Amino acid sequence: MSNCEHNCKCINKQKEIGELMNYIGDKLKNLRQQLGLTQTEMAAGVISVSFYSKVERGLNDIGINDFLEILKSHDVNPKEFFGDITIKENDQKKATDLYNKFIKVATEDNDDEINKVIKDLEKIKIQTPAIKFTKIAAKLIADTHDRKALKKLTTKQKNQIKKMIFQKDTDENEYYRIVILANIIRIYNIEEATFLVKNVIRRYNGSEKRENKTEVALSVLMVNYVNWCIELGKIDYCYEPLDFLRKLPGKINLALTKILGLYFSDLVKQKNNEATEIRYILNKAGFSTFVNKLVK
Repeated sequence: MSNCEHNCKCINKQKEIGELMNYIGDKLKNLRQQLGLTQTEMAAGVISVSFYSKVERGLNDIGINDFLEILKSHDVNPKEFFGDITIKENDQKKATDLYNKFIKVATEDNDDEINKVIKDLEKIKIQTPAIKFTKIAAKLIADTHDRKALKKLTTKQKNQIKKMIFQKDTDENEYYRIVILANIIRIYNIEEATFLVKNVIRRYNGSEKRENKTEVALSVLMVNYVNWCIELGKIDYCYEPLDFLRKLPGKINLALTKILGLYFSDLVKQKNNEATEIRYILNKAGFSTFVNKLVK
């Protein structure tokens, strides 16, 4: 073999290695971003952060054992890593479907279906921050939305739940926090709950950038909070959330909660006959689950 041929083969080999390093680095970076991790968290103590940073940029070649150990640390097997495009698309669709199902069954207090959602979420290959947070939300609601279960919680358990809901790493999941808060509002005392609800109203009042699902979650929060306030005789606490609920757009997905808002308004104004009529209509329409939880 001539020197020229040898040099050409070396150059081609180096080019292939460089392309592979770039490929691995890009895919590791993409995986890290999907998981919502920092480079420090992604490196998982297997290699130094500075070395890992260069791997992502295609400047360092990571050893096979270190590469496999990093994937193992994040519950990703090599087959999923190299064939992630189809998996990612399928998982995203599955996650979206489960989110929608979770909101529906949580609102209906359907424990069996809530637990099914949790199991299905755990089966998703790549656990993004949104998926992890939805699992937390589902488990919290499954364990605490029943009033008897709430009464059994110790002060320490309540504080742990409150911390979990509002911890820093869930800041981008405001929607899911509203869903949780709507379902476990009674974990707080009424003054704490009032402070939180007022903050939520201030944040979203007059906003034109609310997603449909966020508006539904907000409406459920207002309904559950007002129902509790009327039970406690705190009528003065009801006006602001009822006004917020009334100002939400007249969309079909908000129909039920807006009707419940009218029901509570009638109770507050002591229009008992009108309130009784709304209860009757809701029962006839198949919403007995909601009606049974309503204050009279």
